[in-house]
Amino acid sequence: HSLEAKPGFRLFLTSEVHPALPGALLRLSRVLVFEPPPGVRANLEHILAAIPAERMGRAPVERSRLHFLLAWLHAVVQERLRYAPLGWSKTFEFNESDMRCALDTIDTWVDVAAHGRGNLPPERIPWSALKTLLAQTVYGGRIDNPFDQRLLESFLDHLFRPQAFDEAFPLTPYALADPGDRLTAPEGKSREDFARWVREAIPKRETPGWLGLPENAEMMLLVEAGRRSLARLLKLQSMEDDEGLLPASATSASAAATEARQRSADPRPAWIQALHASADKWLLLIPAPPAQAHAEAAVSEEQLQDPLYRCFDREVRAGRSLVTKVRHDLGQVIQACRGEIKQTNYLRTLITDLSKGVVPRDWRRYAIPESVGVGAWLVDLAE
Repeated sequence: HSLEAKPGFRLFLTSEVHPALPGALLRLSRVLVFEPPPGVRANLEHILAAIPAERMGRAPVERSRLHFLLAWLHAVVQERLRYAPLGWSKTFEFNESDMRCALDTIDTWVDVAAHGRGNLPPERIPWSALKTLLAQTVYGGRIDNPFDQRLLESFLDHLFRPQAFDEAFPLTPYALADPGDRLTAPEGKSREDFARWVREAIPKRETPGWLGLPENAEMMLLVEAGRRSLARLLKLQSMEDDEGLLPASATSASAAATEARQRSADPRPAWIQALHASADKWLLLIPAPPAQAHAEAAVSEEQLQDPLYRCFDREVRAGRSLVTKVRHDLGQVIQACRGEIKQTNYLRTLITDLSKGVVPRDWRRYAIPESVGVGAWLVDLAE
């Protein structure tokens, strides 16, 4: 706003999708979202269309085959992201810049090895250099997991070798449930030859087996999509939906507190009032921490030798500690909402999580599903 720009001035910004991206900036901007097309076939069409025909047709003639193998590798790498954590252990930021760097790497080494000749025997191609650069720098530079690294190297070891120039070279070396789904590399010397093969030879019904995944991997995607939808529904539940899960005394006390605040024409923001009301309800819901049954000095040596006693004692201590922590934090939130105490960094994070319906990190002392909201989690904790 402080810049005195000319009328024709335009500012281009690039960013990953991130929760901290300012909403005001997005509203002021024209937003373009880029993501790879779904499916191996669509990915191959997109990649081949991005490679200039002149570049793919340059001598030596083996260059076009290497470009196609790289296009197949990039399509597989991208498509496996849809199946994370089954395809990759997590979502890595593979994108078109990796493809461009890989093309430059292949062209550089092929030009060095060919010395201007029109043909380059497959055995003379520097396979080791290409695989090392692709595995360690271009694609491997984004990978921080040893298993994913071995997985990437296995694809490179299969595709980038002299046998890739053989007739009917299998793009999918592993056994598929349906032998008809097996794909072999096409014979061609130009970009149009490979693009025609993609349009005509690759079936529209794709199988996860092309990616080295089990045939039922698609079911995992559907289950994950359902889980995310349920998580969103839980987060969209209004604060009042929790009242049906509260005891009658807690519900009436909370309703009375809410009504009293409404009568007093509370000047605080609506979200703080809503958080205050919810914290009041949750604090009434969570019981006081259970008293210690026996003093530590009263525990006999025989009890300490009993593994069951030690197991239950640890569980009771952990439960008492968690309930105490939750009640203390809720009390701090209520005081902060009233303006009685100043907010610390921890308290700000706590208020942000609770206002979004997320279980705070310090409360997650046992495994819970990611889709569980804080209201349902507190009800479960109270029980």
